[in-house]
Amino acid sequence: MNNPETANAWIIYRLLPNFQRLPVALFRSRSEAESSLKVIRQMLPNTELILAFEVGPENPTTELNQPPAKEPNLPTSANRELLKIFLISSRPVVSRVIHSFHRDNFACVSDWSPLVPTQNSGEVMSVLIKHFAADS
Repeated sequence: MNNPETANAWIIYRLLPNFQRLPVALFRSRSEAESSLKVIRQMLPNTELILAFEVGPENPTTELNQPPAKEPNLPTSANRELLKIFLISSRPVVSRVIHSFHRDNFACVSDWSPLVPTQNSGEVMSVLIKHFAADS
């Protein structure tokens, strides 16, 4: 999962048989990742999940010493609020809701985590993490 989007990111993985893992959600902050992992573990108690820090392939020591690049037009952490949306249903329903949010310009399809099977047969989950400006 090393690509420009995941360079230096916290990632929640679902552990699969044969030492495989499936990415569930990606975070820039460890605290956000840990709180989301706690919620996901409560929702999916029989699922093995881990939290990992992924370092990008291009000279990681240099990147770690530099301050993180500021994302354009994002409110600072002092005046923004975090929204976490978990969709859990059948694959067609979750996909339809994700595309509905995209059509309504709420979130791009690529902003959602991959569809992850839950412990219930025929059920999948996807997660969206979004930042909003806090009301003054």
